[in-house]
Amino acid sequence: MASGRALFQYPMTSKIELNGEINGKKFKVAGEGFTPNSGRFNMHAYCTTGDLPMSWVVIASPLQYGFHMFAHYPEDITHFFQECFPGSYTLDRTLRMEGDGTLTTHHEYSLKDGCVTSKTTLNASGFDPKGATMTKSFVEQLPNQVEIFAEGNGIRLLSHVPYLKKDGTIQIGYQDCIVKPVGGKKVTQPKYHFLHTQIIQKKDPNDTRDHIVQTELAVAGNPWHEPSASAV
Repeated sequence: MASGRALFQYPMTSKIELNGEINGKKFKVAGEGFTPNSGRFNMHAYCTTGDLPMSWVVIASPLQYGFHMFAHYPEDITHFFQECFPGSYTLDRTLRMEGDGTLTTHHEYSLKDGCVTSKTTLNASGFDPKGATMTKSFVEQLPNQVEIFAEGNGIRLLSHVPYLKKDGTIQIGYQDCIVKPVGGKKVTQPKYHFLHTQIIQKKDPNDTRDHIVQTELAVAGNPWHEPSASAV
């Protein structure tokens, strides 16, 4: 049976089932996506419970950020996300919005018949009702760089995520993620590296639901300009 990178050499589809709660308001989001296997993956998601009670810009990462089995990795960097399969991994994330609340998510992934499904729970609290997250005053999540390194039997992802507001100012989100193989599977851990990510969001004029159509681009890279002891 194929494993690791060999499982992800062809175009694949994705699905997400998200159960969320923010400041006591519960909601659900469903979505379907497609990736042509190039580090570029798409998602069309919608709120199944009516209007989303928070900004689609802030929920962008919980929708796609964990699907890094679709990220592009050069051969010289271990693709930990892909090497967890067959099997899977879990992702636990904390996103602390500067001067506002905190959002935590838990993601569980499964792969079947060329489709990766994420079952996600989201809990957010402490958000200012007049803040940009609750009033949906963000324009977009700007491109950012994720630091990835080994931790325990998995990996840790750290990033400062810039969010552009309608008034032209930027609010920072401090993101910390832990990824672990399912079932204690031993997976080769990667060396310290970067993952460059960009999320592009738009609306579908033919979809009357509260929804978002987004594309994520994720490309891993070596942070060293010159070889060092830890880079080999």
